[in-house]
Amino acid sequence: MKQAGLLAATVVGGFWVSSGAIAQDNGPLAPLEAAATASLGGPASTQAQLEQDRVRRLQDSRWPGLDAALDPLEASRQSFADRTGLNLSFDYQAYYQSATDSLTDIDEAALGQARILGQWTLLNRGGENPGQLVFTLENRHLLGTEIAPGGLTGQIGYAGVTATTFSDTDTTLSVAYWSQTLANGRAGFVAGRIDPGDYSDILGYVNPRTTFSNFAILFSPVLPIPDPGFGIAGGGYLTDQIYALGVLSDANGSLTDVEWFPGGPEFYKYAEIGWTPERSKRFLTNVHLGVFHVDERTEAGVPESYGAILSANHTINEEFMIYGRLGWSDGEAPIARRAANAGLMWRPGLYDDLFGFGATVADPVDETLDTQTTMEAFYRLDLSDNVALTADVQHMINPGFNDQDPTVFGLRLRINL
Repeated sequence: MKQAGLLAATVVGGFWVSSGAIAQDNGPLAPLEAAATASLGGPASTQAQLEQDRVRRLQDSRWPGLDAALDPLEASRQSFADRTGLNLSFDYQAYYQSATDSLTDIDEAALGQARILGQWTLLNRGGENPGQLVFTLENRHLLGTEIAPGGLTGQIGYAGVTATTFSDTDTTLSVAYWSQTLANGRAGFVAGRIDPGDYSDILGYVNPRTTFSNFAILFSPVLPIPDPGFGIAGGGYLTDQIYALGVLSDANGSLTDVEWFPGGPEFYKYAEIGWTPERSKRFLTNVHLGVFHVDERTEAGVPESYGAILSANHTINEEFMIYGRLGWSDGEAPIARRAANAGLMWRPGLYDDLFGFGATVADPVDETLDTQTTMEAFYRLDLSDNVALTADVQHMINPGFNDQDPTVFGLRLRINL
């Protein structure tokens, strides 16, 4: 029944989608394959996350009773989307972290994050070039601790971020943009309030809600990605295998303040050219070269920065994904001047369970600091189509502002409906 449901689903996503582009099998990589054709952005982008969750709900899990109980709700929502073009989803994340070797008396943090994700097809619904309004409204709130996981960095003296996207920002409109597909699915753009991290140096494992948590593992620390702000991103396939994309966004973007370029015309710019064997494999096997430039931020007192990143990942036998990055930067905006990342992810064949390990070696922009090494490992336990529990551990060597080498333990719950 779930296989039939997957084949019957015909909701067309945003970028680079043509009729029949939705994944045509029920294998473990079907969610990522479907998401790769549904969005110009990475796996964590709103459009890609909606598609991954949709396909995942059609697969088997450890808790079929819960899956069956929620089937009527999911069918009703799908029927509503088919009638109106408005695809809505809800997810909730709860994340707890505990650290060793804190510099203060605070060594734990916990945060809850509730989100409504929406994609409303208003133009050419069911056609080759749909136009959609895409948005994410979220609330982040402390869960019984003094600080959020995003603030734990300061307590352990680490030059980085141990919990990407898990800061205490209350209620925010994270993104709200127009998504337009062009050239019969071969190209497209987004414009509005965007998250530039969704379109910068993307490999198929980059999702802080379902894989790693540390910024230096998810991205290269040479890349100074600003918070969401007004901007535009676009791209397309030059051939069946070679693509190009770029993003121009407010360098002073803020999650909490929805303002029109509050620091004036100061921009973050990123562009890449890449290769993938086919469109649906963009998240699974990919090689790309990216370059970036950030204007001087006058009010913030940060000079201009620029740099380049060479990134690649490859998926083997639907079980292993290996990845690597080399990055270089010049200027004061990034965390690191030079960095190398490498890691792997493994699907052990137990429903949607996933194991990951990554390591990053980086030379900080502050030349008085030693070379810093960050390591992270996680295991995501698939409980049902809608519930996943992830345990992770991070270890930092020469963290920047701590003579000790702290370890951070984390536990993350995600529910999607």
